[in-house]
Amino acid sequence: MQLSEALEQIDGMMELVSVLLLKQEPDALEQAISQLRDGMQAFAGLAQRYDAAQFTPENVARMQAMSERLGQMRGHIMKLLSITGQQLSVLLPEQTAMGTYGASNKLPGSAASVARMYHVSG
Repeated sequence: MQLSEALEQIDGMMELVSVLLLKQEPDALEQAISQLRDGMQAFAGLAQRYDAAQFTPENVARMQAMSERLGQMRGHIMKLLSITGQQLSVLLPEQTAMGTYGASNKLPGSAASVARMYHVSG
């Protein structure tokens, strides 16, 4: 496989991830990101075997553009992850051990948060 063919495959995977990011399809996006990651790992191993003649100025420029695009995609994915985490925390607030007895600034197990049992004589 030529370097330009390998770059074409990676570029296709990146395009798929970009499309799925816009469509907001989490399951398909997860698969596409895994496929892109695996493809990039395979490319990194393969790139060491290429002859220096294949690293033409066009291919080098293409790899630099792909690197910038990957950085932008990573930033976009991180923003989506942050937004999703915030939305999830609104829908499912974190449960605490002190929820039953009320909030306290003291640690669980301190005197203010321990339940008390009283015996009524009669």
